Amino acid sequence: MDCVGVLRSEYGKVACKHEDLIQGADAIDKLLDPAVSGPDYLKQVKFELSRISQSHKDWHGSISRFGKAIDKQMTENVAFFSNTNKFRDSPLIQQLICEHFLRQGDLDLVSQFIRESGYQLDEAKRLPFVQLHEIVTALKAGNLAPAMQWCETNRMELKKRSSLIEFLLHRRHFISLVQNKKTTEALRYAKILGQFSDTQKKPLQQLMGTLLFINSGLENSPYAYLIEEAYSMEICDMLTKEACSLLGLSKESPLAITVDAGCKALPALNAIKQVMEVKQLWELKDELPCEVELGPSCQFHTLLACPILRAQCTKTNPPMRLECGHVISNDALKRLTMTSKVKCPYCPQETSPTNARELHF
Repeated sequence: MDCVGVLRSEYGKVACKHEDLIQGADAIDKLLDPAVSGPDYLKQVKFELSRISQSHKDWHGSISRFGKAIDKQMTENVAFFSNTNKFRDSPLIQQLICEHFLRQGDLDLVSQFIRESGYQLDEAKRLPFVQLHEIVTALKAGNLAPAMQWCETNRMELKKRSSLIEFLLHRRHFISLVQNKKTTEALRYAKILGQFSDTQKKPLQQLMGTLLFINSGLENSPYAYLIEEAYSMEICDMLTKEACSLLGLSKESPLAITVDAGCKALPALNAIKQVMEVKQLWELKDELPCEVELGPSCQFHTLLACPILRAQCTKTNPPMRLECGHVISNDALKRLTMTSKVKCPYCPQETSPTNARELHF
């Protein structure tokens, strides 16, 4: 469980105990009403007071554990893990920040950042994002025309990428016609959807099935789920990603990926902070001092771990293919080279180290 999940769990316990304490106080308040009396009055008051006392102890214990969880999960000063020398005065950071907020459509924020940082942003790079922001804004307001026009203009490139964005826009318009019970227009628009018959056969069959319920209401039909799918705001994110891809940018924001990777690595680095301080591991090498599992979302190229040294190949230690076809790291190749020949560690074949070829993934 991540640190946020741990804190949420502990806070839930605090909130639960606090609710018990409030309920006990309300019960006492009712018992202290002058109109309340009875043979067991004092006994009930003592019972409720005892229950409140126990609830208070439990609540205090939950708060204490919550505080300890904060101290354990949160690092007060994370500046220690920032290798500022790598990015000091680097325009790359400013570029990443600008591109991130351009993707988000925060054009005013980008302008303010440029004024304060002095970063020079080429207008040719800014203009496509201004147009994209206008298209996404119209799409969120229910106007599909600008987005459809953009898809038509870039249709060939989108087809090369097997993009679904154009079909999803047409599907959304078709669903709106069915919902508004515009039978004639829906039947006419179904002919336009025929252009997607080669790649979207099953979804088209589902859309044609909605015509059977155009009078009774799509909301009460077996195809009601298509309404939520068609009007999902994920289509805006997909349009943004496709536009960035056509501009030669990654579909995901590099800044967002970097921050996400840093958040995943921080707990592991914090666990060995004392060792890093003593051995100065962070400053001496151009790599993390420990292995961090970031998950498939942060993997962008093939990785190879040398089967001999059990270390990941890098630019300074690239993978080398022997004549027999087996692959080891360059460092391993150097260690195995005793004479003019090197024996493959996986097969009997001997080869010359000079015949080994560097692999590029």
